[in-house]
Amino acid sequence: MRKQDLKFKLFVLGILACALVALAGFTPTSASRGRQNLKTNDPQVNVARNNLTIVPDDPEAIYEGARIVHNVTVDGEKGMRVHAKFRVKYGLDVPCMLIAYFYFDDEKATPLKTDDPNYRSKNGIVSAHANFTPAYDPAVYNDLQLFVPYEALNMASGDDYDLKFYLALYDKEGGRFFGKSGWYKFHLTMP
Repeated sequence: MRKQDLKFKLFVLGILACALVALAGFTPTSASRGRQNLKTNDPQVNVARNNLTIVPDDPEAIYEGARIVHNVTVDGEKGMRVHAKFRVKYGLDVPCMLIAYFYFDDEKATPLKTDDPNYRSKNGIVSAHANFTPAYDPAVYNDLQLFVPYEALNMASGDDYDLKFYLALYDKEGGRFFGKSGWYKFHLTMP
């Protein structure tokens, strides 16, 4: 009986020794990390020791603020300039557009309308845009600027207006919006 007991103990010790040898060769820090593109339309995936990180197909917008500077002259036209601060994540080398849409600061958020084809959206709302392509991920824009001439606003000279605008980011490659800011309010006395 003692021989069987000894054989069993040696067998268990042998299994433990093999397990220890196998574990000694495993170090979590030796795992390599790399991106793997599964299909041309699939998101990129990082696989490292049971962690799965999916990089979105669409860029993401993070708005950090915007302001208006009045009485700016560009190419002989007097107007206002929007200064926008934002970040774009997951947008490396994706052609994008920043668009500002302008409204009256009333309960209905009545849109400002214009016939000027250079400063209007498809549905006639006063807007301005700038094209850009992020060269980094994330890309930080501390002062992307848009210009709107006062003439495009269709407002009477000398009158006071409470206005507001929001910013939208558009993925030109994917043909879709990927971020909208909140409202930015300002006061305008038309020159």
